[in-house]
Amino acid sequence: MKFRRIASVAAASAMALSVMAVSASAADYNAFLMYTDNDWAWSHMSEGISGDTTVSGYGTYTVSADCEAMQGANANGALVFCVDIVGGGAEFTVDNTVATIDSILVDGVSLDVDNSKIVYGDIEENGNFRIEIKNAYGQTGDLTDEHYCPIDSDKCNPANLIEVTFTLADPNAAAEAPAEDEAVAEAPAEETVAETPAADTAATTPAATGNTSAAALAGVMAVAAAAAIAVKKSK
Repeated sequence: MKFRRIASVAAASAMALSVMAVSASAADYNAFLMYTDNDWAWSHMSEGISGDTTVSGYGTYTVSADCEAMQGANANGALVFCVDIVGGGAEFTVDNTVATIDSILVDGVSLDVDNSKIVYGDIEENGNFRIEIKNAYGQTGDLTDEHYCPIDSDKCNPANLIEVTFTLADPNAAAEAPAEDEAVAEAPAEETVAETPAADTAATTPAATGNTSAAALAGVMAVAAAAAIAVKKSK
C-alpha cells in the first residue's frame, strides 16, 4: 500500500511539472503602459518611453509611466489607459488566457478596478495583446456597453507615477489543480484502511467473553461442591 501511495504522489508531481512546462512562453514580448489623460498632457502611447517590462509566458508583471518621461506635465483623468503586449496577440488569446488587473497605483495610492469590465485580446487585430482598462474610443468608453469604465477615471490624475500590475493565467491549469491535490490526498486513506486490524479486534472480543464465562462456571461448580460436602458432614 505504501508503494501505491508513493506512486500516486510521484504521478501528481509529474502532472505539476507538465503544467509548469506548458506555462513557459514560446518567446519574450515587450509590454508597456499605454496612457494619455484627457488633455493629452501625458502622452505615453508607445513602447520604449518608460516602465516597460518583458512578458515571458503566464505570470504577474508590472508596467508604469512616470512624470519625468512626460516632462513634468500634469495629468487630468484617463482618456486611454491600456497595457499592450507587443506581438503577443498570437500566443495569448481570449481562449487560452485570462487577464486580470491586480493593482493600479496612482502616485502610490490604490485605484479600484472592476475586472469583470476590462476587455482583453488582440483588440485592434494588429498582433498585440491588449488589456483595455479605459479607452474613450473602445468598449470601455462606450456608455451603452456592459464593459463601460472599469475604473473611476476622474481619480486617475498622476503627478509623478502610475503603475499597473497584471496577471496572465492559463484557465486550464486552474481547473487541473484540484485533481492533483485530490490524488495526493487520497493516498493516505488507502494506507489507513489497510492497517486497520479489523480481523484482530473481532477475534479478541469472543475470546475474552469465553474466558469470562469459563471462570464463572468454575466458580459455580466450586460452590456446589462445597455445599455437597457440608450436607454430607451434617448427616
